[in-house]
Amino acid sequence: MKRFLAFLGVFLVVLIGGYLQPVFFPTDKMPQEADSGKRVVSHTALPYEEITTSGYAAYIGEKTENFIAEFGEPSEKQKTAMDYELWIYGEKDADYLELNIQDNKVSMIKAFNNSKKTAPFSTGMELSDVSELMTIYSNFAFTYKENNYNIELMEEDMNYRPLVAFDNKTFAILFFDHGTGKLAAVTYLDKKALLTLMPYQLLEGEAIPFPITEQIAGFDAVRSNQVIRVINLLKLKEGLPVYRANTESQKNAQKLFDTLTNNQKAILSPERTEAWQFGKEEMAAGSVFTLTNDEYQKLLKSAQVDKKKATGMFIEPVYDPSFTVLSWFSDSLYHSRFAHQDKENIGVAFYKASMLVLLQETEKEISQTEESE
Repeated sequence: MKRFLAFLGVFLVVLIGGYLQPVFFPTDKMPQEADSGKRVVSHTALPYEEITTSGYAAYIGEKTENFIAEFGEPSEKQKTAMDYELWIYGEKDADYLELNIQDNKVSMIKAFNNSKKTAPFSTGMELSDVSELMTIYSNFAFTYKENNYNIELMEEDMNYRPLVAFDNKTFAILFFDHGTGKLAAVTYLDKKALLTLMPYQLLEGEAIPFPITEQIAGFDAVRSNQVIRVINLLKLKEGLPVYRANTESQKNAQKLFDTLTNNQKAILSPERTEAWQFGKEEMAAGSVFTLTNDEYQKLLKSAQVDKKKATGMFIEPVYDPSFTVLSWFSDSLYHSRFAHQDKENIGVAFYKASMLVLLQETEKEISQTEESE
């Protein structure tokens, strides 16, 4: 009996000890996970901070008369094929400003100027300057029309296109030039515009489709000239020579556009053609179609444009051309195509929701290159 009681006592001690050991001596699992070689990825959206609304951010969602009362009438008003009207301020590049107007309200402001209205930001500042002012977050979770959305920024997004939230429930995207690392422009926008443009990864929710409201017949010369101005403005900020636009370069761009439309099989694989068609049907940021560099070179060859002297981009659909250009200059792959020190011509073919950009060496540069060869 004594042996049985002794055994029972030892058994109870071992049993209780086994259950209580994890409580008093928890196992450190982190080193084990690290040793397994697997990367632990978390998509938990941490609460982001909203900074105090100031400057241009205060006008997002407000009636246009409030903005006009402060800044006067725009120098130009342009109709677009989308659901907004484009207002342009600033005849000089240093004062350049764009507004997207929807239902007589300001939905988006693209500030290229160095105005006090961009404070606490200013063009020319670096990411480190912004980091001293606020925390740069990678996740933004919010609701829009009772739907939940969760946005995640990748590393390059945080370095060149960080997102900032204001306490009036609006946002700003800070576009840093990939060549200089300096702030080139600030885009202020409401939730609808952000979810329509959606330059980031959506972990929850779907991007809002591009609402095409009007089909402009033929190539849009007004939009083409606007794109050229914005590209040259960003080139000036970087200290690079601006592009020259002439009738010939515009015709070449339109020729390339027509060649791509009418001769897809010589340029695109069946899979890529299908992807392009899918983008036409979806008309959303998540299905944007762009030509690869190899495909663009095939296009140049097919259109009989000297590919040794030219490069460029094609993208469809385009919701906001200036936003697209800002995205290009903040992207390492696209920026390199604009970073040439040589003088070049530019042509832009803008048709409905499609944009083709052609960059060509000038005749003088071509002759000098041929002589050196």
